[in-house]
Amino acid sequence: MKNEDLQAELDNLIATQAGLMAIVGSLMATHPHFEKFQLHLTGLLEVLLTGDAGKSFTEKQQQQARNFVQMLQHLNKAPSKID
Repeated sequence: MKNEDLQAELDNLIATQAGLMAIVGSLMATHPHFEKFQLHLTGLLEVLLTGDAGKSFTEKQQQQARNFVQMLQHLNKAPSKID
């Protein structure tokens, strides 16, 4: 694969991640049980990373996943009424 092709793929992945982050962030912020959602997300992430699914991840990838989830968890709950 050529450098230009790799760069195009990388650009696509970065753009997709940004879009998914916006979608997930919005869903999290407007979830009717915001606090429960946050707690469940933390627990589920650890189950995934320490279970069979996480066996193929490097320690760096596991930490990056944790950092990503923690970043999303810093979002504030959306107000009950959005003007």
